[in-house]
Amino acid sequence: MKKKLILVWLTLLMVLFSSISIYAEEDVQGDFFEKHVIINGEEIINYNLQYPFLMYNNITYFPLSPEIQEILGLEAEMDWESRTLKLLKTDLTRKNISSNWMKNNNENVALNVISEVKVLAFVPGGDEDNQNEDMGIIDTPELSVTEIDLEGAPLLAAGKFLFMPVRAMTDADSFNWDIYFDPYYGLCISTEEGVSAESYCDKKETLRNKGLVSYIKSQNAAITTTVAQQYLFLFKRASAVSGVKTEVLMAIASKESHFNAWATARGGARGMMQIMPATGAAYGLTIEDLYDAKKNIDMGAVYVGERVRAYGGDVVKGLSAYNQGSAKVNRGTHSTVYADRVLAEYNRIGNYLTVNGFAGQ
Repeated sequence: MKKKLILVWLTLLMVLFSSISIYAEEDVQGDFFEKHVIINGEEIINYNLQYPFLMYNNITYFPLSPEIQEILGLEAEMDWESRTLKLLKTDLTRKNISSNWMKNNNENVALNVISEVKVLAFVPGGDEDNQNEDMGIIDTPELSVTEIDLEGAPLLAAGKFLFMPVRAMTDADSFNWDIYFDPYYGLCISTEEGVSAESYCDKKETLRNKGLVSYIKSQNAAITTTVAQQYLFLFKRASAVSGVKTEVLMAIASKESHFNAWATARGGARGMMQIMPATGAAYGLTIEDLYDAKKNIDMGAVYVGERVRAYGGDVVKGLSAYNQGSAKVNRGTHSTVYADRVLAEYNRIGNYLTVNGFAGQ
C-alpha cells in the first residue's frame, strides 16, 4: 500500500534565509573527507558532491543537500526565528547521486559555525493500517518528536546548506542509524533496520590499505600513521583518475623522495613525485603548488598516465619519458634504468604486503 506523509510545514528542500550571517558565530574550514563513503551499500563519491562529506574538529559531517536527504531518507527545514532544525524521517527515494562528474577536487570548505540550534527529529509512528486508498483517504500518521543531542558539536553552514555531525543520527529514539568507521577504509552508514554498517566495509581492501600505509611509513619514519593514510587515499584517487596503478605511483614517490612532500633535488625537481618547475608550470602549478602533496601526486599521476598512453601502454617507455623526457624515448636513446628501478619497487611493495600478511586471501 502506497503511503504518503502530508506535512505542510516540511518540504523536500531546505530553504535557508539570507539572515544566516546574523547567526554565524565563527568562520572555520571543513576538511574534505578523502576516504570511502558507503551508504546502504552504495559508494557515494565525495568528489562528485558539490557539498561533500567533511571533517571538522575530528568529527565527520554530512551535507543536508537535497540528494543526500533522499539517499539517507530524511527531509529538513531550518526555522531561523526559533533556531530550530526540523528533520523528518522518510522513506528512501534515491540510492546514489544522479550526476557522476567531479564537482569538488578535494578542496576544503569555507564554513560558518552555527551554535545553540535545537535539532528535532520527527519520526512517523502510530497505526497506518487504517489507511483506505479505495476510499481516497490517506491518514497522516502520528509523529513522535525527539530532540537530537549534538553532544557539543555545532551545526555548520556553507552558503544556504547545513552540515550535520553524522554521529548525532545514531540515537535509537530518532533516526537510529548504524555507523561504522575504519581509518583504513572510510565511513559506512546503514539507515536500514537490522543491517549492520560494518557489513558494508570491504575488509580485504581495508587490510591491503593498512599494509600500504605500513609500507609508506617504512620508507619514511617521520610520517605519522594519519598522514600516511592521507597520502594513500591521495594515491588511490590519483590512480582512479589517471589509470596508473596505485602501487606504481607509490613506487615512483618512494624512489623519488621517500614520500617527502618537501623534497627538493639539486637539479630543481620539487615535491613528492619530483616534478620540475617548468613541467609543473605547463600544467598550471606554481613552485609552491609542487610542495602540496595532493597537487604534486595528482600532476605526477596525470603526467605518467599520459606518457604511458603515448607509448601504447608501454610502462617502461612511459616511466622513462617521465624521468628523461619524451624526446629521448622517441629517438630511442633513453635508458631503462629508472623504469626498472620503479618497477622493481612496485614488485617489492607487493612482496611487502604478502610477507607481512596484508595481501589477504
